[in-house]
Amino acid sequence: MKKKLLSFKTKTITIEQLMKLAGDVDYNEFATTINEYVAENLLEPVNASRTNGRRPSLYNKYRINKPKEDYSTALDEIKLLHPNFNHSKYAKQPAMYVKYKKEIELLSQFFWEQEDLLKQPMSMNERSFQIWGIEKLIKEKSVIKTIFQFNDLDMSILNVYETPEPFFEYNFANEKEMNILIIENKDTWFTLRKIMREEGINYLFRDYHVLLYGEGKMIISRNNRLNEYDQLLTGSANNYFYFGDLDYEGIDIYQTLVTKNCELSIHLCTELYVLMLKEANIYNLPKAKAGQKKIDLSLFLNEFTASDKADITTILENGYYIPQEILNYPLFKAKMMERLND
Repeated sequence: MKKKLLSFKTKTITIEQLMKLAGDVDYNEFATTINEYVAENLLEPVNASRTNGRRPSLYNKYRINKPKEDYSTALDEIKLLHPNFNHSKYAKQPAMYVKYKKEIELLSQFFWEQEDLLKQPMSMNERSFQIWGIEKLIKEKSVIKTIFQFNDLDMSILNVYETPEPFFEYNFANEKEMNILIIENKDTWFTLRKIMREEGINYLFRDYHVLLYGEGKMIISRNNRLNEYDQLLTGSANNYFYFGDLDYEGIDIYQTLVTKNCELSIHLCTELYVLMLKEANIYNLPKAKAGQKKIDLSLFLNEFTASDKADITTILENGYYIPQEILNYPLFKAKMMERLND
């Protein structure tokens, strides 16, 4: 009851409202509790409301004296924030720090330890995961914008680029035999296309001639969709490679593609998943999206070594996942430039 009382919206409360908060309890027990709250100074009788005429008597209205928040620990923590933050403003309004403490501390830590990484551009989701371990925090929540506005910071310092709705495919080159990389998420598709366009390179463990945006489950939403696409690529032998989130949904997309398109050459881009596992060692992984169903992973796991299989199984069974955005613009670019530097 005390917890409900402390969260009550108004400063005063009637005896009827108190009884509703207390639930189905004996009146004597209820009266004892109310008098204990009065003794603790949590409740203060409003004398003008008079008593209710019952025994033991209680007042018809009480004033709620909520304890003042102790911000001493918060004020000490504010002093340790990166200079980019407005310390004096937070000191005057510590409640704003406490409200967004987790996001503020992660951003401050990033400024202290990895601010140089902001020199390299990234998509919004890639930067979001790099700083906060959640790939869509910048896009989907106003929390980050609120923090930046409070501190008079310009969002441009995050050095992110927009990823507008892309075309379904990007053709880098036409060959008699083509490798086509199917990418589950828009940000990763856009990032790889950006590198290919800007640098004129298409090597990522192998040459890729086409980037195909799978749009999540859309690529398996209708039977023969990929087969119909393949038939449009006349005059070439096509090898498809799939790359998506490392979660049950992403794996299911790959396994469905393979089982429903037996006539096509569809492979897993295993190397990128291995790279994701490596990067995952430096992050606190996010919890898996709600509503995902566990599935048989055999077809997917058969592409990995015993060690990688064990790591993937552990991550998924513990309720976590690895989004594609863990591999970001500078990482992809460095990997794609390796052959040029050999």
